[in-house]
Amino acid sequence: MTRSGPWIEEYARTPSAIWQGDNVRIRNIRHFEYRTRDDYTPAYFDADYDLGRLHSVDLVVSRWAHDSIAHVFLSFGFDDGRYLSISIETRRRTGQHYSTWKGFFRHYDLIYVVADERDLIGVRTDVRRERVCLYRADVSPETVRALFRDYMRRVTVLNERPEYYHTLFNNCTTNILRHARTVAPHLRYSWKVLLSGHADDYSYRLGLLGRSCSFDELKRRALILRPDGARIGDDYSLAIRGAR
Repeated sequence: MTRSGPWIEEYARTPSAIWQGDNVRIRNIRHFEYRTRDDYTPAYFDADYDLGRLHSVDLVVSRWAHDSIAHVFLSFGFDDGRYLSISIETRRRTGQHYSTWKGFFRHYDLIYVVADERDLIGVRTDVRRERVCLYRADVSPETVRALFRDYMRRVTVLNERPEYYHTLFNNCTTNILRHARTVAPHLRYSWKVLLSGHADDYSYRLGLLGRSCSFDELKRRALILRPDGARIGDDYSLAIRGAR
């Protein structure tokens, strides 16, 4: 089942995942090259991933205005140096613009954007100049792999049965928590899930980001600082983790 567009170019294609044992082939991985917010070169690629080489997951929290409001998504790391980001967003049609209030009224479709970090994180750090924090989750590789499988399951479900985005109940943070609860059922819902800018604080208090320092210090370390004139090159994922 599909719903008709025409879609904004960034949401024109949906990803898909085909499993063979512990190996997955993901199609339509987005890798747009952004020059400005509205000037970009569209690109997609297909790639194969071995679940056995998946070893980490990072929480990405991107703020652009008030500290209580953020876009939150995950980025999965493989031991061959590749990273795959998955962002849960509104799949908007041509002419549609995001509105918190319209999100209450079945106005937007829901989409899982599977993309290269240079796309999903790079556009926020280097183009939109948002305040982006990157936190390594303190969870086992087995938990990371189970979480990734559940994300891919949801990608398949949405291709078969599209859903509407909802500002409170079917958004980026509520879906992340649902995925997390499939591998850690003890995780609780909180008002901080509704105010997405508190997702990192909430995750810290649950012990998911480690306890080696205070949250304020962790947040300071997690902030991605890009030097003037930096370019989003092949070493982008390494560069944003260089001092960690």
